[in-house]
Amino acid sequence: MDNLKETPNSILDRIGALIRPYAKRVIAAVVFSLFVSGLNGAIAWLVKPAMDYIFVEKRYGYIIYLPIGLLFLYLLRGGASFLQSYLMRTAGFQLVRDLRNRFYDSMVNLPVSVICRQTSGDMVSRLMNDIGILSAILSDSFRTFLVQIPSIVVLIGVALYRRWDLAILSLVLFPFIGYGTRLLSKYVKKRRKKVQRFLALLTHRMNETVAGIKVIKVFGMERAKVAQFKKENHNAYRQFARVVRLKEGTKYLIDVCSGISVAIILGYGATLVVKGAMTSGDFFSVLTAIVMAFTPLKKLGRAYSTLQESVGVLERVDSFLDLEPERTGGKKVKGLFSAIDFRNVSFSYGDKELVLDGVTLTIPMGKVTAVVGPSGSGKSTLVDLIPQFISPTEGRVEWDGEDMETLDLKSLRQNIAVVSQDVVLFSDTIRENIAAGRPDATDEEIIKAATLAHAHEFISRLPQGYDTVLDERGLNLSGGERQRIAFARALLKDAPVLILDEATSALDTVSEQAVQDALKNAMKNRTTIIVAHRLSTIKDADTIVVMDNGRVMGIGAHKELLHDSRLYQELYCSYGNG
Repeated sequence: MDNLKETPNSILDRIGALIRPYAKRVIAAVVFSLFVSGLNGAIAWLVKPAMDYIFVEKRYGYIIYLPIGLLFLYLLRGGASFLQSYLMRTAGFQLVRDLRNRFYDSMVNLPVSVICRQTSGDMVSRLMNDIGILSAILSDSFRTFLVQIPSIVVLIGVALYRRWDLAILSLVLFPFIGYGTRLLSKYVKKRRKKVQRFLALLTHRMNETVAGIKVIKVFGMERAKVAQFKKENHNAYRQFARVVRLKEGTKYLIDVCSGISVAIILGYGATLVVKGAMTSGDFFSVLTAIVMAFTPLKKLGRAYSTLQESVGVLERVDSFLDLEPERTGGKKVKGLFSAIDFRNVSFSYGDKELVLDGVTLTIPMGKVTAVVGPSGSGKSTLVDLIPQFISPTEGRVEWDGEDMETLDLKSLRQNIAVVSQDVVLFSDTIRENIAAGRPDATDEEIIKAATLAHAHEFISRLPQGYDTVLDERGLNLSGGERQRIAFARALLKDAPVLILDEATSALDTVSEQAVQDALKNAMKNRTTIIVAHRLSTIKDADTIVVMDNGRVMGIGAHKELLHDSRLYQELYCSYGNG
């Protein structure tokens, strides 16, 4: 979709779709805004009788009613304006709430391969910054249009009724204001999209810095990183400044035209009064109406610029919401009964060279299959195909003879538990982290899984035990403790297929041996796929697959491969003893 060529109708349709769920509040706000507009007109209308009856005809007895009447009108207008503003602003907050829910829902249902192509900073920026700006569509722009357009119509109507020729003369600059505002707002929209991209980059830099602070410090990168951030932050500031310049330019244009119009009224209108062609009351009524009309006109120009900003941001949000979610439907999976088969599978990330090249492999049910090879040989990519985090570029992966592309993803993943080298824990309690795959698990089942993973002992020593709330990514635990909680989570799920991707790499020798002993029981009657660098941990596997450069270089038991595979011999000499 080419958003830059989007027609006004499609923009209005999109904004209409955003606003539609809040129609009741918007309609109520419209009623109050019309009331405000009518009161604005009444104030300008009453200038003539006030001037003519009190000051021209010198009926000073009525002067007491003037402040009382004005006070009453302003009280009514203030109350209506409050209710209208409250309704529109809360509708704007509801819009942000619902759109953030949609965005997050869309994000977690995207394919893993699509999410990996997005930077975390860009997604966070769209969720928080971009969607936050969209509240301005209702709470600012739309609200301003509802109030100010009727006000302008009513006020100009009063001016035309009082003296149509003077009113028309003062309004000759309105088309110029409209054209100038539209032109400047178009540039505001383009600049705002650039601002959001720079803000996304800054958010990414912050996330990157927090995650890599140890690397930054140990390699002395502080100065370079600060300089990089300052440069990108200055670029964001420059784009912000251009947006402000354009928006203030719109305001300046309206101010100049307002001054010219008032000058015309004063010059021509005063001449008419002197000649007796119009009364002082008519003159001041027209002057008041036109002056009052330019105030909402200024607000309209500002609101139109804000609307263009919001439309630019909405396009960024929509481009994410329009991404295709993971497939749904397909044949349900109720367990693994024979094998997982790779049939001439190849895979590449985009246009890059093949990470997997013609892999044909059978992983039998109920057996332990280990995958070994040097770094970059395609081991982790191979196991990522099993839970369908990625799909083959060529060939197919079968589950009990069924092409995985035809299976229901949710039910497939219910049959798989994964423990990886990069442990992901959430900012919840330890209990909730272990029970992530089985929220209905009892305390006894959670403790049993933790005990099996040799995690119960250290958890029990914590002040809050299983109710301890973890920091971001579980950083208030050691690497080995985080790994054992991840093991407990996988064991509690009790899935028929268990994938261990470098899962013991963060454990010390004593902890690893304890977990290995626990896993021997956990792996009974379960299909287990182990990706490992340390070959000493997989010597007892039923089958060992040796990989290099995305190809299978050997398959067999430990002793067979030591005898037949030169690559396995080299790997064992390098990593065999841990």
